[in-house]
Amino acid sequence: MTGFQFAAPGLLALLLLIPALAAWRRWRGRAPVWLAPYAAAWSPPRALPGGPWRMLFLYGALALLIVALARPQRIDERQDVVSRGYDLMLAIDLSSSMLAEDYVGPDGPINRLEAIRPALQAFVTERPNDRIGVVLFAAQAYTLAPLTTDHAWLAEQLSTLQIGLLEDGTAIGDGLGIALAGLERPRATEDEAVGQFVVLLTDGANTSGSLTPPQSTALARYRGVPVYAIGAGRNGMVPFPIFDDQGRRVGTRQFPSALDIEALQRMARETDGRFVQAGDTAALAEAFSAIDAAQKTEFQVRTRRVTTELFPWPLAGAFALLLAAAPVWGAGAARLRRARS
Repeated sequence: MTGFQFAAPGLLALLLLIPALAAWRRWRGRAPVWLAPYAAAWSPPRALPGGPWRMLFLYGALALLIVALARPQRIDERQDVVSRGYDLMLAIDLSSSMLAEDYVGPDGPINRLEAIRPALQAFVTERPNDRIGVVLFAAQAYTLAPLTTDHAWLAEQLSTLQIGLLEDGTAIGDGLGIALAGLERPRATEDEAVGQFVVLLTDGANTSGSLTPPQSTALARYRGVPVYAIGAGRNGMVPFPIFDDQGRRVGTRQFPSALDIEALQRMARETDGRFVQAGDTAALAEAFSAIDAAQKTEFQVRTRRVTTELFPWPLAGAFALLLAAAPVWGAGAARLRRARS
């Protein structure tokens, strides 16, 4: 938004003096004279120095000087939208139990990894102002991607995840511990960081690793990092694919699924996070929506007022008119001297 103002508008009242000065000069130039017949033939008429142009230049210069004294200014109201993003780590369980097919997709039953993959990718792409990293865990935990703002690349990495890449097991404590370590990377400036949190997705109980869930939870609590735990699938007997020695699927059997809900609830509660059990795709989408709403990027609108002084322009115009009046004055004075001689 752009505006215009005078820093000292009261000085513009001096412009009224110009017509008053012109009227006073016109009145002062009047004087009683005797009219003599044929007086013009006695002597040729003598022009005043500069004529009317000189006075027009002088009046114009005076008007511009008054405008310059009033200090015209251009005002620019600029609004800057400042976005503050989060640092978050996704800790994803890739243990063999994630092959359980207790989710239903558009074409039938799908395993737990296939169910969470679209929700993870959508969550990543819908938070453009955040830096996001990914940790994978099974028997051990590894960093797939450090904190990054290249969300397109990150979504592509998520699309390549496969169960069986890691040694089988469920190291929930290590997964959270590695995720917390990934949040220690400093930002470029202090103002960029609003908060940090971890989204941990698992379908089982801690069976391996160096850190226990209570130990990693204590570390998260000490760091002030909320943990949002999502329990994938459901407890009880679930369909599980059977493969032969060549990795070819040969059938489906029912296997028990045991999600340690109590441990995940404690992890979320003690870190001011939230636990959600997502037994179907709708609940899974709602879980990510709830996390997105709870830890949403903040936007601040900052208004800056930029003032630009414009008085040099009328001041330069006044000097230009004064310089233009000088030759007119000189030429008129020269003609008057020649006429007198």
